[in-house]
Amino acid sequence: MARLTGPERRRKGRLKLPQTVRVRPSDTHGLDLDEILPTLNSSRDSIYFASKNEFYTEGMRVFVTYPYSDKPGSLNRESLGKVVRIDDLGHGRRGIAVEILMPVYIGGKETMK
Repeated sequence: MARLTGPERRRKGRLKLPQTVRVRPSDTHGLDLDEILPTLNSSRDSIYFASKNEFYTEGMRVFVTYPYSDKPGSLNRESLGKVVRIDDLGHGRRGIAVEILMPVYIGGKETMK
């Protein structure tokens, strides 16, 4: 993975503490994939994680639950995201950068504002 030199281009700072994230494709096309893995870094509107799965493609829409917890009573909020970059990390791993586009609301009228 090539490192860019020069001024920082990101609009928001990155949190480099691993957070658990759940990622699944929004349009499965026969893919039965649901990954739960740690992030390498994250910000309010994007996440970056490593995966050995090769089905990710740039422009692909995914559902992202970030942060994710499987504990009883957890309030997991799902969002729609888009894969914006894929890096080769070596040893069969790929770095996946996902831009969070918008939250997904499922429920009654009170969630629609």
